Amino acid sequence: MARPTHCECVRLLADLTLILLQFFRYPLARHTRISAPKLPISTPPSTFLHHTPDSTLLAGPQRVHLTLGVMNLTPGSLPTALDLLHRLPTLLPLTAAPPTVTLDTLDVLKRESRCRAHVLWVGPSQPEPLFGQINQIFRDEGFITDTRPLKLHMTLMNSSYRRPRTKRPQPFDYDAILRQAGILECFGVQESEYAELPIAVTMRSYDALRVHLCKMGSWDKVGAYISCGSAPLSKEFV
Repeated sequence: MARPTHCECVRLLADLTLILLQFFRYPLARHTRISAPKLPISTPPSTFLHHTPDSTLLAGPQRVHLTLGVMNLTPGSLPTALDLLHRLPTLLPLTAAPPTVTLDTLDVLKRESRCRAHVLWVGPSQPEPLFGQINQIFRDEGFITDTRPLKLHMTLMNSSYRRPRTKRPQPFDYDAILRQAGILECFGVQESEYAELPIAVTMRSYDALRVHLCKMGSWDKVGAYISCGSAPLSKEFV
C-alpha cells in the first residue's frame, strides 16, 4: 500500500481545570483553566528559573496537557477522526460530574543515569478509567496504532524543548534541580522525604472537562495548542 503523501500528527488532549501553583509563578489560590485551545500567557516558573541550568527546558503553562493518544492522520481521515470524537458522549458512560485527575506522582521518563533524564513529569498514580476507554475507542477504529499502555503524565521539563536545538537532546540533572531549596515544596514534599524518583506528591485533584483533538506543532499566538474539535466528558456539558 502506498504511503500517504501528507499526514497530520494529532493528539487527544484532556482539558483540565488546574491550580498552577507557584511552579508556574501563580499564587497558590489562583485558579486557571488549562485547555488545549486557549490558555493564559505566563512567564516561566520563577523558582525553576533560578535553579535550572537552562530555562528553555521548561514546559510553558499554555501547553500543559495530558495526552490520551497520538495519531497520524491524512487530510481525508481527519474528518472521520473528528466525527468519532464528537460521538464520544454516546459511546462513554458519562456521569453528571466530569472525571477527575489526581496529580500525586512525580517521576521521569527516558532516564539515562541515576540522576539524569530527558523528561520530568507529574501525573496520577491511579488514572481515571474513562481516559483508557477513550484511548481504546480510537485504537479500535485504527486511529491510534501505538500498542504501548497509556501512560498519563503532564510534562514539566523536556530536553527536546532546549533552545538552541542540539543534534541530539541532552539529558538534564533532575536530581540537582529537585534538591534546590524550595523546589520540592512546590509539590508538597519535604526535602527529607526525597531520595529518588518516583515519589508521591500532593497537587490535589482537578476536573477534566473536555477532550480535544489538536494538531501537533500548530500553536496560536500565545503558544497554545490549536484545537480541531472537542467533546465534553460529563453529562452537564452534553
